[in-house]
Amino acid sequence: MRKLLTLFAASVLAFTVTACKTDESALRDSSSLLLSAKEIKDIFVGNTVTSADGKTYYFDRSGVVVGKGAYGDKSKGNWNITPEGQVCFSNWNANFAPSACYKVFFDNVSQQRKLVDMNGDVQFTVLNILTGNPNNF
Repeated sequence: MRKLLTLFAASVLAFTVTACKTDESALRDSSSLLLSAKEIKDIFVGNTVTSADGKTYYFDRSGVVVGKGAYGDKSKGNWNITPEGQVCFSNWNANFAPSACYKVFFDNVSQQRKLVDMNGDVQFTVLNILTGNPNNF
């Protein structure tokens, strides 16, 4: 009986550890690439990106980001890329867009860029990158 209880406890612990796996851990396990500051600049600086949740943003070279949400709500804030390779957002004019920094991964499975927050959760998936500001934000 003692062996059975020990085995049960070990299986519960293993399940608990597996259930707590973050998106970031899954990306790393699938050999996704953590992008460098230079690679992040190549994606964002002077370009417009569309995310999986329907948001479109233009990343001006001056450090201003402007765009609109899936429902047409407009927002504006500041952005920068840290030397450690994180893209950070701040000073939004909309309360739905918090200030935060994200690691950027290239997901080898989906072939998409994913922004991961400090908790290891994917917050944005970049679907499309357009050169310049075709939406005239």
